[in-house]
Amino acid sequence: MVKREIFDFANQHKSALIFAAGFATAVVGKKILESKVVKDTATDCVAGVMALKQDAEDRVSEIKEDAEAQLDEDEEEKKLIEVEDEEEEKPKKSSKKSKKSKK
Repeated sequence: MVKREIFDFANQHKSALIFAAGFATAVVGKKILESKVVKDTATDCVAGVMALKQDAEDRVSEIKEDAEAQLDEDEEEKKLIEVEDEEEEKPKKSSKKSKKSKK
């Protein structure tokens, strides 16, 4: 019977109970957010995120440097190949001339 009376009371004063529950939640939430434990935890989380960001930036710069070094090596290799090709072509041309001059 008592349960039925409580249910009827809650049903009649639904808005007041919702307001009271919201107020209680706000008070408890404020106390929780102001606690030292929450503050320390939030500080640790922010520090961790900042450390991850710095680590990611360092790795990106390393990858960038490696890529630039690889491009420089590829360009030098292309230059060497071009020089070798030019050196191979020159004797062939001069050997043809020399054969014609001998005839």
